[in-house]
Amino acid sequence: MASSNDPVKSAVEGVEDDSIVGELTLKQKEDLDTTKIQINMDNEKYLLAHPEIRDMISVFVHQVLEYKPDNILRFAGDFFTRDDLYACVKKKTEEVARG
Repeated sequence: MASSNDPVKSAVEGVEDDSIVGELTLKQKEDLDTTKIQINMDNEKYLLAHPEIRDMISVFVHQVLEYKPDNILRFAGDFFTRDDLYACVKKKTEEVARG
């Protein structure tokens, strides 16, 4: 039997059958599924309320494909911290809208 200082035993406290250590109970699975659904719904609401996120990501992906940087992480850092990010995204979004 695990000692009282065993972190695994502490994590499954209240579970009577030691054979199911490492598996979620049906209730835990249902709670997890409910939480995942709620998080997805909250994220979707946020993205719908902030369409500029889609525009910003679209401009970023377009520039990655245009410039094909060797170091994408550095490119992303430079892109998302540039002083004129708002103006750049607005300009590119308007250009795309005009066709």
